[in-house]
Amino acid sequence: MTLTPPRASDVRVRRLTNTLYGYAFLDDFILLYPVYALLFSDAGLSVEQISSLFAVWSVTGVLLEVPSGVWADTVSRRLLLCAGPLLTGAGFVLWVAVPSYGAFAAGFLLWGAGGALASGALEALVHDELSRLGAAGRYARVMGRARAAGMVAVMAAMGLAGPVLAWGGHTAAGAASVLVCADGGRGAAVSRASCR
Repeated sequence: MTLTPPRASDVRVRRLTNTLYGYAFLDDFILLYPVYALLFSDAGLSVEQISSLFAVWSVTGVLLEVPSGVWADTVSRRLLLCAGPLLTGAGFVLWVAVPSYGAFAAGFLLWGAGGALASGALEALVHDELSRLGAAGRYARVMGRARAAGMVAVMAAMGLAGPVLAWGGHTAAGAASVLVCADGGRGAAVSRASCR
């Protein structure tokens, strides 16, 4: 029996998908996710203030989602994928450095903007790259697996956040979250080809 070497396009598809799955995992491996309500409460915010922060976050995401789709068609998608986590990380810096209502609101604005920038750009980039590699039919499966990687990351962050919080408080959980976001170059690695 002879083994045939994998086709070059299969190797490129595997490289693309493995990088995508890593990006999706890191994008959701944020130790502040499971404990940010505690951070807000410990900073003295009322339930109403915390609720209003979630409204700020939601409205920001909704308002920026459509423009971000246009940006993904006119600006380098790789740039948007790098900028998204950096904006989110900047928001987390505000939360930990200046734990106050204003800083939390600004952080949610940055997080909403970062999420909107990355969402449309990522889907368009993955579709274009799979099409370029002759594997457009794999798009749904690839994106499903990427979402699963993100869910695994959320579960891992939930398991790790408690011990990190007990060890170093909100500062440690925030620092770990910022470090993950600061790795903005991981977005650029989703494609070495033109991202437009």
